[in-house]
Amino acid sequence: MGLWATGALWVVFHYFLMRTTAFGPAPHPLEHWWLSLHGLFAFATLGMFGFLWGMHIVGGWESRRRRISGSLLFAALSALVLTGYLIYYPPTEESLPVIALLHWVLGLASIVPFVVHRFWRSASHKRRRRLP
Repeated sequence: MGLWATGALWVVFHYFLMRTTAFGPAPHPLEHWWLSLHGLFAFATLGMFGFLWGMHIVGGWESRRRRISGSLLFAALSALVLTGYLIYYPPTEESLPVIALLHWVLGLASIVPFVVHRFWRSASHKRRRRLP
């Protein structure tokens, strides 16, 4: 959740809270800190993903429960890792704005499959839980 929150805050501060100075527009002073925290959470998320792969994803795939939302999460994380890498090492300077836009749009949207995967319960699962 910290990764998503810091990314969302960076977008807000970068695009909507720029300061106007005598020399023109300037970044908000907190923008750098949101980006730095986002990078820290990104490293932690990669480590957590490795842990989840062994402890949750493999077993979940075999149980056949929530495969669609889990697959969407995996695809989203993979795309975010790739676009995050390409922000630092863009193929061309001209491609950087497109890659960055794709990264933050995917990042903001990734909360949907996460919430669905985490909190949605199938009707059959709800019935099983109510049975004595």
